[in-house]
Amino acid sequence: MLAPIVFHELVGGTSKKQNWKGLGIAFIVIAIICLFIAAAILLTNTQQIHIDNKLLSLTEQDIFNIKVPKSWNGTWISNSYFSYVDTNDSIWIYNCDILEKEMLFRGDFIQQESVKYGIVSPSTKYVLIPVKKEKISSYYTNYQYDIYEKSRMIASIALVNETKRTVSAIVYSHSDHLFAFIDNFDIYVYNITRKSSYRMTFDGNRATVHNGLVEWIYEYEIFNRKTLLFWSPTDRYLAFIKINLTDVPKNYYLKYDFTLEHDDLYSIPYPKYNDPIPALNVFIFNTRTKKTIRVPQSNDSAKSNKSDMYIYHIIWYCDTCFAVVYGNRVQNTSTIQLYEIAYDKISFKSRYIEETSRGYLLSRFLKPFFSSLGPYAYIIRFDPVINGKAGQKAFPRVVRIHFNRSYPQIDVKSPEDINADEILHVDNLDRVYFTGFEPLNSLERQLYRWTHTDAVSEIECLSCNESCGYINAQFSLGKGNYYILECLGPSIPYSVLYNRMERLVLIDDNEPFREWISNRLMPSIEYFTVPLDEKNSIVGNGMIILPPNYNPNKTIASYPVIMTINDRLYDQRVTKKYVLPLDDYIQVIEDNLTVVMFDAHGSIGQDENYLKSNSQDWLERQYQDYIKVAQHLKWNEKKFNETLNDTRFGLRARGSAAVVALKLLEGQDEYICAFLQSPVYDLAHYYTTFSEHIIGLNGGMKSSIQLDVQNKSIAFVHGTADEIVHFKHSATLAKVLTDKQVNFDFKVYPDAKHNFEQNPVIYNDFLHYQRHFFQGCLGGRINKERKIVSPEEYD
Repeated sequence: MLAPIVFHELVGGTSKKQNWKGLGIAFIVIAIICLFIAAAILLTNTQQIHIDNKLLSLTEQDIFNIKVPKSWNGTWISNSYFSYVDTNDSIWIYNCDILEKEMLFRGDFIQQESVKYGIVSPSTKYVLIPVKKEKISSYYTNYQYDIYEKSRMIASIALVNETKRTVSAIVYSHSDHLFAFIDNFDIYVYNITRKSSYRMTFDGNRATVHNGLVEWIYEYEIFNRKTLLFWSPTDRYLAFIKINLTDVPKNYYLKYDFTLEHDDLYSIPYPKYNDPIPALNVFIFNTRTKKTIRVPQSNDSAKSNKSDMYIYHIIWYCDTCFAVVYGNRVQNTSTIQLYEIAYDKISFKSRYIEETSRGYLLSRFLKPFFSSLGPYAYIIRFDPVINGKAGQKAFPRVVRIHFNRSYPQIDVKSPEDINADEILHVDNLDRVYFTGFEPLNSLERQLYRWTHTDAVSEIECLSCNESCGYINAQFSLGKGNYYILECLGPSIPYSVLYNRMERLVLIDDNEPFREWISNRLMPSIEYFTVPLDEKNSIVGNGMIILPPNYNPNKTIASYPVIMTINDRLYDQRVTKKYVLPLDDYIQVIEDNLTVVMFDAHGSIGQDENYLKSNSQDWLERQYQDYIKVAQHLKWNEKKFNETLNDTRFGLRARGSAAVVALKLLEGQDEYICAFLQSPVYDLAHYYTTFSEHIIGLNGGMKSSIQLDVQNKSIAFVHGTADEIVHFKHSATLAKVLTDKQVNFDFKVYPDAKHNFEQNPVIYNDFLHYQRHFFQGCLGGRINKERKIVSPEEYD
């Protein structure tokens, strides 16, 4: 039989005493629990403070002192060697055949800060050391140079009457003893063995004739390179482009300096919409006979200075054979013409014409890479693909041109599963190396090799094992037996040496920068897409920079948004490439806001229709795109868990993008303010290579901007010496806003050029002014409760 269970009183005594004792024990228990809670909160806060204090904040000095590291800071000088500069500014050479390095020139051997810009000869026998910097231009820097053989100085370049002259550019030949240099827009060929130079041209002048050198933005937009000198394979010939600016209209500027009272006005050649453009001609210099020959164009328009033709590329494909790629002024037709030189006479051999009915041709697609196996060349062109859902679209493919015909034409195309971005090399087996991306991964770039025969045509990814989202490659000179694979993102850039068969060695992992950035408090970056049509067949890519430790599932703020508008055509800002916009990062972290970038119509990475717009609808398509982005972020993007649906949107634009920003302010209330840097008010008064892309040549484009922007905030800044966007644009905008009785803020930087970041004092003031403006028009964040959103809802 079980014994009865007896429950004893926990608190003995009378009932009155038991009540008091029970209450006392309850208070003690509650007090202990409160102590535990307080301790937990204290420990949590202490831990959080410890975590936050471990990371250093970005500073404004970082903007000027820290740059995104290059994945590779070297230069190929031959098929097996490249030179590079270490952190002590010493120049090294790397032998890829034996995977060994050797110091060529110590950085502290001479007390010059420019040693790191030294130029090494092809067999590493000589090094050209810049010893004095005298002028900095947008596309070149003038230096005085000394020639060293190992550590022994043997000569100075451009020595005239025992005085050193400055040199704007140097282009080495394929041999040690010969190189070309440019001084005051004239070209010289220097022979190290003889320690003497030969002057090729005599008409160079900054205002009228540019021989082999780019000076202005519209020139660079044509060639996409800074020097226009091209050596033949055996150095027998040197080709160069002459830019004649005689008939180009001028923009005038005033220097704000009382010491220059009688010399304070100057001008630069600046072709605007429908103005005469520079006359471009190709010349060939024979280094043996010292004779210079002009290359005839198809219509021989080079006889006059009134040319309506552009020149994009000059390519040597044998020692006496070369190609010139021309483009018409509308930039919708391009011609690849082949020439041959014999006894100082140039004869025309063949011609291939590429045309488009959509907008304009991309000049970088038109650079031909010639085959060593026959009369073939490879380019990139948009090729139509039938898509059942969205109709016909055109995507970039690598194609082969067969020149050994009466009418050269395309006979081979790369497979459709990879979109091409840039051809890098064609090897001796006719395999084409190019960067590209899968159709659904336009933010990425990988390195591919296309192999094609009569029986097979296949593409192999050479970089997919690197776990890298954005790849570039630089092949060694000549045969291209080696290449540097550059991982440009999304993580910190690094570089690896490859041969054609395998990965050889890690070249640079940028460890010092990795250590620096790992100790800094950084914002969060998220990617998103926006449907731009009702069928969701057109999708634009965007990127948003959010404050650190952003989490949509926490009770956080509705952050104000700064929408940045791109001022460049055929560009792609939203990619997996590593970026470090420190000025944006500081503004995001310190002002508790977000910055958004979006690739609207006119961006690469999509089909041809997305890239190109007719002149009539470019502005309207940009306008509609940015309206849809704001609406999408406010109401439809689940990824941000309604973080942005109560926020205020502002605009930031530079140059030509200001035209879009001003039109957006006129429209709906998606955007309430705009900050404009060096704004373009009228595209017809912007430089021709850009404005004629948009406006076309068949008629003017009257601005549809009415500037009906009451109750909106506008601020703009401009430098009076801006050679890209004339100060007259901002002055005219201020005048029109005043006439319409619209309030605005306007800040002027006397004698400042287009790129404020080149002057730390001006740039620092500009950043403070911009931050103050957005703090006023966008205000602070709005705190609100969030619902929990699982990743599945937006993945």
